Amino acid sequence: MGGWLSSACHIEVPPSVEGDGREGWLRFGAPPGLPHLPAEHHVRPQAGTLVLFPSYMWHGTQPFGGEASRLTLAFDVVPA
Repeated sequence: MGGWLSSACHIEVPPSVEGDGREGWLRFGAPPGLPHLPAEHHVRPQAGTLVLFPSYMWHGTQPFGGEASRLTLAFDVVPA
């Protein structure tokens, strides 16, 4: 059986996520592959925030570059 909830807890975020270009942002509803579908929702990561969402929802991170560190703690809630 799959998970119930998934998460992303942003511990440390690079300066590049502060811009409006959505680099490094968490995105939902944009599965990879063809046809190319845009993300339905974006979340800008901020240090100390916890994002919870249903495990069945497609999610990923918008690509970003740079040398700065990014630290994210992810976990899933699964039935016992």
